[in-house]
Amino acid sequence: MKIDPLATGIQQVCMVVENCDETIRNFVEKSGIGPWAVWTYGPHNLSNMRVRGVETPYSMRLAIAWTKGFRWEVIQPLEGRSIYREFLEEHGEGVHHVLIDYDGRDFDAAVEEFRKRGCPPLMEGRMKERDIDFVYVQTDGPLKVVMELSRHGPGSKRVPPDYWFPYPLPDFPSEPVRRLGA
Repeated sequence: MKIDPLATGIQQVCMVVENCDETIRNFVEKSGIGPWAVWTYGPHNLSNMRVRGVETPYSMRLAIAWTKGFRWEVIQPLEGRSIYREFLEEHGEGVHHVLIDYDGRDFDAAVEEFRKRGCPPLMEGRMKERDIDFVYVQTDGPLKVVMELSRHGPGSKRVPPDYWFPYPLPDFPSEPVRRLGA
């Protein structure tokens, strides 16, 4: 059997949770992973928001930390129907998806190839300020985890987070540090 690589690496693992701030505090205190940059995304800064092909507004709190070139992500669904909310209702908190590399293919071709392999898009959107498209493909049945693909456009840039915990990274723009639970 010849293997046709589609997922060629993992950039990030994401946990979906009920309380983002509590979870990132636990990551810092229990594992030493941090600091965390935290943003809120929704219709004000996302476009092309679809769930299973249907235009659907949703919002989320999203936190990211970096360890040796690898990203940790925590997402708390806020408003609207999303695959994050569905996951919490069906499984509770836990690992939801991995962001993959898809070397050798462009974004649209990779998404189409997943579709051909029986893994259609579950949810998608575009981070307007950052010029990033993202799509989650339905791999959770056969592969037991959802896969995410992203495309960084020519205008892609870092956007300062809403806040940091417990302190900002030195190479990021200086932003307010939020005292969790204060």
